[in-house]
Amino acid sequence: MNISYEIKTFISELSQKKTIILELTKRDFKEDYITSFLGIFWIIIEPFIFVGIYYFVFTYGLRVAPLDNNVPFISFFISGLVPWMYFSSTLSSSTNLIKSYSFLVKKVNFRLSILPIVKLLSNFIIHLFFILIVISIVIYGGKEPSFSFFQIIYYFISMTFLLFGLIFFVSSLNLFLPDLAKIVSILLQMGFWITPIIWTIDIVPKEYLWIIKLNPMEYIITGYRNSLVYDIPITQNINQGLYFWAVSLLFVIIGLILFRKLRPHFAEVV
Repeated sequence: MNISYEIKTFISELSQKKTIILELTKRDFKEDYITSFLGIFWIIIEPFIFVGIYYFVFTYGLRVAPLDNNVPFISFFISGLVPWMYFSSTLSSSTNLIKSYSFLVKKVNFRLSILPIVKLLSNFIIHLFFILIVISIVIYGGKEPSFSFFQIIYYFISMTFLLFGLIFFVSSLNLFLPDLAKIVSILLQMGFWITPIIWTIDIVPKEYLWIIKLNPMEYIITGYRNSLVYDIPITQNINQGLYFWAVSLLFVIIGLILFRKLRPHFAEVV
């Protein structure tokens, strides 16, 4: 399999089929909201509910002490929570991606490899609202707007690239190993606690720090927080960035190979 040729072909087809991608994105997005009573208003309601619940639990329920006396806990917490929510919700909902589009599987002229893009774009709409909420809360907490806010674009693209490979992997393999969806769900629940979302990486002993940094989402969570709260530039974390992109590229390659190997058998199992 020629990976470079496959990627070039895929990129060229994205521009050719942008209309189909947008239509499928609208379909995927509407499926979650159009049948509910409040419909599209859930885009606004959901972020406030999630943020409110987590903030109440960790501030008043568990009485978590401020992790940084110079930064409000809500600013620290939500700047790490939002990228994790996008990552976890996108990955967990992608396990049944191929099955949910079973009506397209038997269409020979349809390129199923554009479906991960559809899922990423659909979830990005919600993520965008979350980002706006985070920025508002951070500014309300006393942080002045700065150029570092724009670094979120880089970290979002980085996380999307990682998800792109993971979606190929889980969506194709889950057709043949249905238990994979449960495994992914468990791993994401564990990931929430072992990723520095509600705790700071400074509490980890130096001899164990490398274990935490093996998690590629540590780079993203820290990056969002550095951009929104601490004004730390991307260049101060170059080594971890190189590691992140190497791991992400590996997942993309493995995901593409697995997807192509299993693609001829999709119609047999959907």
